[in-house]
Amino acid sequence: MSCFDGQDLFVSGPHSFRLGPWQRCLQRRGFAGVSGELVLDLGLRSRQVFQTGRLQADTAAGLQSLLDAISDYCDGAEHVLVDNYDTSFPRVILQRFEPASAVKHGRGYYCDYDIEYVQLP
Repeated sequence: MSCFDGQDLFVSGPHSFRLGPWQRCLQRRGFAGVSGELVLDLGLRSRQVFQTGRLQADTAAGLQSLLDAISDYCDGAEHVLVDNYDTSFPRVILQRFEPASAVKHGRGYYCDYDIEYVQLP
């Protein structure tokens, strides 16, 4: 079961994760009169982690409290993200949370969302 910073924020509905690649920062230098180039490895940089899903609640107020709880984590601080397979991703910053409009369906409410995280090396 996935969680963010130890909080079960996403258990109300289906969701999935997509990991972006780790990136390295390279600086290339060329010199006049010399064939080739010098490549400086400036180290590993961050990667993006994407999450899409649906939040569900019995009441509009319950759904709004879930949305507010997730929005509160857009604080620029590092957290731990755990995916559906109990893989832990430390040093994750919630960069963007984009919920769609809430929809009343049957006896409850739901809202699709997209989240973009940045994981630091």
